[in-house]
Amino acid sequence: MAIWFQIALVLGMVYWLIFCYLLIRRRWNAAALAVGVLHMVIASFYSVAPIRSLLDPNYVGWQIGFIRCEGWAVPLPATLFLAWALAAAWIAVAHGRGRWMKLIAVGDTLFGLNLIASILLDVLQRGLADIKIQGGEIFTLTGTPAVLILMLLFGLPLAASALWATRRSSSGGSTPPFAADAQERRADSERNSKGIDGFRYSASRV
Repeated sequence: MAIWFQIALVLGMVYWLIFCYLLIRRRWNAAALAVGVLHMVIASFYSVAPIRSLLDPNYVGWQIGFIRCEGWAVPLPATLFLAWALAAAWIAVAHGRGRWMKLIAVGDTLFGLNLIASILLDVLQRGLADIKIQGGEIFTLTGTPAVLILMLLFGLPLAASALWATRRSSSGGSTPPFAADAQERRADSERNSKGIDGFRYSASRV
């Protein structure tokens, strides 16, 4: 097993443990969970790039759509992209609404447009055979499977995630979905309890 794959596993475990801790707090709904998992998957693909680009002289480079970096130009953009993906995942399940959702909406829009446009341009110019997904030395996918994975796993979900985050950013407040529902249920319960207690008190006086 390559050392970089081992490092990716360790980093992935740390990132997912943080994600699971946020899930335990129950401040999410189904849509927030889907958005969070999407960005955790994206982060998993690029988790080791910031470190490997610094330490591995044979590192082939880092590319997302039209953006390609090599050598010492890789660590900064790779780190920023990884930080955004992780932040988006954690914000989605930890908050679910409010101004922080703009980070998800803007990032998903830019990433999605960059990715989809580059795929379409490559298909038109070079054909399906030259489309490639490469995960270090672990795997390489080319052609139609690579295009389908990029579009179905990233392109369309990113568009849906950007739309969801945009709506949640303008919904007002910062109360997470589950927390808001719980607060409403508690408020209803308190109102009902007060009504029952008041009726019983009045009846006893009669």
